[in-house]
Amino acid sequence: MNSKKPKPIKYKRQIIFLFSLLLISKPAYAYAGPGVAIGALIVFITVVITFFASFFITLFRFIINSFKFLLNSLFNKSKKKFKKSNKNKSNRNL
Repeated sequence: MNSKKPKPIKYKRQIIFLFSLLLISKPAYAYAGPGVAIGALIVFITVVITFFASFFITLFRFIINSFKFLLNSLFNKSKKKFKKSNKNKSNRNL
């Protein structure tokens, strides 16, 4: 039987160094100030306004398209005449 040995880790020292940095490092306390809160509030308000604008624009387009469809169906009724197709006659000759 051929048993394969695991390959040694190429960068063993670097991995140990990075892992030890994670364990030893202290947390950084930073003061963001009111600027971050104002920025987050502006982003939230923008998203809400965009959502409602999109909703009302879609609703308005639906109402306009429905209105156009009703007008077209009422006023173009007399102009449209349905003709019988000649397909049935041509199929009978075969």
